[in-house]
Amino acid sequence: MTRRVCRMTGCFLGCVLWGVVVMSGQDAAPKPADATGPIVPVHHEPHHRQVFQYGPMRILDLQLPPGDLSWFHTHEWPVFYLTTSDSQTVSQNLGEEWGAGRGAGRGRANSATAPAATSAPDAAAPPAARGAVAPPAGGRGFRPRLMYDLSYAERTATHRIRNDGTNLFRSMVVVNETMGGDETVTEQAAGFTGKPISANRWFRTYRVALAPGEKTSHQHQAPVVILQDTTGTGVGTGAMKFEFNEPGQWAFFDSGDRHEVANTGSERLELIEVELRRR
Repeated sequence: MTRRVCRMTGCFLGCVLWGVVVMSGQDAAPKPADATGPIVPVHHEPHHRQVFQYGPMRILDLQLPPGDLSWFHTHEWPVFYLTTSDSQTVSQNLGEEWGAGRGAGRGRANSATAPAATSAPDAAAPPAARGAVAPPAGGRGFRPRLMYDLSYAERTATHRIRNDGTNLFRSMVVVNETMGGDETVTEQAAGFTGKPISANRWFRTYRVALAPGEKTSHQHQAPVVILQDTTGTGVGTGAMKFEFNEPGQWAFFDSGDRHEVANTGSERLELIEVELRRR
């Protein structure tokens, strides 16, 4: 194409200028951190697909197939994770070696010593006994099914993740982009009747277990994300309607939105209700 333009115009300078324009367009493309892609906010990283945002809250669906590698992405706010399919993974902080890791501020959200259920005595059973996807046994990189990382509130982190295992790694991620809430506000004052399985300044999490045909109706003074934790089917209705049909399905209800959650299937349904705490 360049030679043809030169013959038509007879102008070498025109060719040079045309080439400059083309090269300038190439330079305008995003510059990657390395061959795996650019550095982006976590909700722009392709494996962390954002499925919902409302104000300072985001829900991300993190899926990393075996052998795959995420882009470098930045965390700035506390996150809560429900892992529905685990695999052996390793992370690399920007500027560090693989596996250096960061543990401060992370914690389990389903401690065996914590109150476990809002309506069922055996809700603390292992995931496999409840019909959820059980993680492979042992190995480096496996994690609690329910966990959070609050360290991002104190110091942002940029890292990438690699799946070295043989399974899909999938987690539902809830991000609270606020400074957190007043820790003196009780569960009852916030509109919750059960005891949380975990609590901190940004999240309080509750387990809701419903037998076939059972339903629960309530109204909260804080926004909530509801995540399906087991197999089964159900429906959540309020200002919006949501269906539950597999682990990882989600629903969102804003503060003051009276909502009902019902088990419409033939097996026990367990859900994780995440209270988004903010002032």
